[in-house]
Amino acid sequence: MKILRLLFICCAGLAMHAQDLAKKIPSNAQVVVTIKGENVLDLMSLEEFSNSKIGTIMGDELKRDTKGEFAAIWDLNLDLTKNFYYYLETKKGVFYNVFLIPFTNTSSINTLMRRERDRIITEGNISYLQEDYDDVVLMWDSTNAVVVIPSDQNKEPYDDYGFYDYEPYIPPAVENSPTGKGAEGVAEEAVAPENYYESDAYKKEQEAREKRGQERRAKRKEAKRALKESTIAYAKKVLTETSATNILQNPAYKKSLGKGKDEMMVWMNDFSEIYKNALPASLMGPSNPYEYLNLEELYSDMAITARLNFEKDQAVLDLDYIMNDLMAKTYKPMYDGKFNKNFLNYFNEDRLLGYMSINLSTQGILEAYPTLMERMFSNVPNTGDTNAETISAAVTSVSRLFSLLIDEEGAAKILRGDMLLLLTDLREKEVTYTDYEYDEDYNYKEVTKTKTETVPDFLFLFTSDEVKMFHNFMKIGVQEGKVTHQNGIYSIPGSSSTPFDIYAMYHDNTVFFGSSKVHLTQIRQGTYISKSSPQLKKDMGKNAMSLYVNGKNIISEIPTEAFPRELQGNLEFLTKNTKDMRINFSKIKGNRMSGEMVLKTPVEGHKNSLQYFLNMIEQLMD
Repeated sequence: MKILRLLFICCAGLAMHAQDLAKKIPSNAQVVVTIKGENVLDLMSLEEFSNSKIGTIMGDELKRDTKGEFAAIWDLNLDLTKNFYYYLETKKGVFYNVFLIPFTNTSSINTLMRRERDRIITEGNISYLQEDYDDVVLMWDSTNAVVVIPSDQNKEPYDDYGFYDYEPYIPPAVENSPTGKGAEGVAEEAVAPENYYESDAYKKEQEAREKRGQERRAKRKEAKRALKESTIAYAKKVLTETSATNILQNPAYKKSLGKGKDEMMVWMNDFSEIYKNALPASLMGPSNPYEYLNLEELYSDMAITARLNFEKDQAVLDLDYIMNDLMAKTYKPMYDGKFNKNFLNYFNEDRLLGYMSINLSTQGILEAYPTLMERMFSNVPNTGDTNAETISAAVTSVSRLFSLLIDEEGAAKILRGDMLLLLTDLREKEVTYTDYEYDEDYNYKEVTKTKTETVPDFLFLFTSDEVKMFHNFMKIGVQEGKVTHQNGIYSIPGSSSTPFDIYAMYHDNTVFFGSSKVHLTQIRQGTYISKSSPQLKKDMGKNAMSLYVNGKNIISEIPTEAFPRELQGNLEFLTKNTKDMRINFSKIKGNRMSGEMVLKTPVEGHKNSLQYFLNMIEQLMD
């Protein structure tokens, strides 16, 4: 679609710093995305981007579309002194996705839309174009453009295809004889009348079906007409008016702005309104599950802010998740897990390919579950819906029964909630598999073959006080001949789904499952040499979840032939230019939970992390 192609080009090439267009965003917008061009321009100029392979491709596309009138992105006359915004507003089950694009002169739009000039409507100083299929509107005045993409959540799922215009034919019920038996007292099968499709009864039913289909088509046509008109009216309001209650008057949004040093920011707010409009009652009817849930209780005052920063040697995505006080009080015990410091003795960071650490509280989760269920359904008694009240009573009763039957403290002794998965190596292993051979008559026989696969060496461990339970479970496997035991280590043979043996043991209040018997033996004997940096100790010990991937080591460990053919020629470049990635999610502090993703990037050959990504894309395009 031409409008969306224009939108993509503008998104890729726009760079700005003022905030005047923010005044066009309503204060009740649920999502706002901002690209801060002054920071982007510090990292990469528009000329640098235009001269890149991606910029060249986009320039060639513009040149084709405009018959040579445009040769590069700057020919679009984008105003590089203003910000680019996207926002989402929901109204009565309709999602309005809106893009605000500033220009120095919008005459370039007419050049770009030369094939659509006959469909462009001009009213005073405003011009606009609307797509017939999806009702997308592109509207512009002399200096600004707005793209509005509507999404009506009220219509039935198959409305666009006329699915409901067709009804299956249901044969009429056939009347039996008064007795249902023949002269001999034997039951006779009812026989449908002949030539029913030519009968008056069928014609009458067919007329009724056609009438219902016409009514549905007329209703759908009217709904589409109304959406078209409302989308045009919405675009006009955005383009021509500046609301006194714009997003800059929203306290939650203003608080999220921070110091403004990031290149892009995403702000999401009022999730209850998004959920309500995503599945409105008019669509779901009396079975709408959201009519039963107290969305305000769950999602009121909830906001998510994400900030993307491209620094010299790393790209950083910061995430803030804010919840209301009631939900923070409910969730906090779930994430209040304790880290087992003994875990640090079981791996060597220099040889580590990656890990995922989780520090949750099993006891906190089980204790919070009934309270969470009750709050989810707390508004049901006020709906007057007997079905909803029945469901609410059932859910709260079951959750209460669950709480009474489960010993939360005892369950935490089995699985405390802190877990660690380590990827320690990648190795090639010869595995067997079953194949089939066919003769000339297509008779087949099973044959066993071997192949070489790259399989991971891993170690999974979690804290548990139930040593007796662990050994009892393993003893069952031993007695059944599925598990072997030697020197405190249990061995579980591999299968077609797991082409390696798995070894298990209990040591230092910890349950171990791993693929390397040597690793577990060294841990058990106390001879394993561990190593971990202060950064890794902090990430694992202080956060509710921590993830680490050593990209360079992983790529170097994977055999060349295991990569897709199109990547094999770039392995040297990938090995040289791939580094570490860390993801951390903190525990809940107050009513806030924070997250951070850091992707390290090499400095050599790259001006900064933004240009690193552009260089990577260009290299892989060759």
